[in-house]
Amino acid sequence: RHLVGVFLLNLGGPESAEDVEPFLYNLFADPDIIRLPPVLTGAQTALAWLIAKRRAPRSRAAYDTIGGGSPITRYTRAQAQLLEDALNEEADDDVRFKCYVAMRYWRPFTDEALDQADEDGVSSAVILPLYPHFSISTTGSSLRALLAEMQASHPRLFAAHTGKIT
Repeated sequence: RHLVGVFLLNLGGPESAEDVEPFLYNLFADPDIIRLPPVLTGAQTALAWLIAKRRAPRSRAAYDTIGGGSPITRYTRAQAQLLEDALNEEADDDVRFKCYVAMRYWRPFTDEALDQADEDGVSSAVILPLYPHFSISTTGSSLRALLAEMQASHPRLFAAHTGKIT
């Protein structure tokens, strides 16, 4: 039976007040979010740390107004389950689909989704960005992270898609 992994890419979000600062750090440490001139790229992590420290209190207060954390992971997991159920309902007997949530800046991270897919025996993948539009700082960053992790740590899955990724 052929197992197809469907990777739902999304931003991620802090699930609790304690997650806010590390989430912000991950976000601002991404050079696709803050593009520094080449001479300053070594300062990216320090700048990310400073921004995260300064913004965390205001962001934490904003998340408190919606229950203390972002609902994006919960919603994305629900979408993944509904999609997986629908795909498998329509699939041929020799194909099964398994959906994986791959968040860019918070758990479950892209590498965690790929590790689980590898453990499950996924032999091919469909990548489904859930961003509302293409942008280098959202879809582009998530795709680059997924493909880099796939190539570095999951070469079998990456090789199955060489030349097929658009």
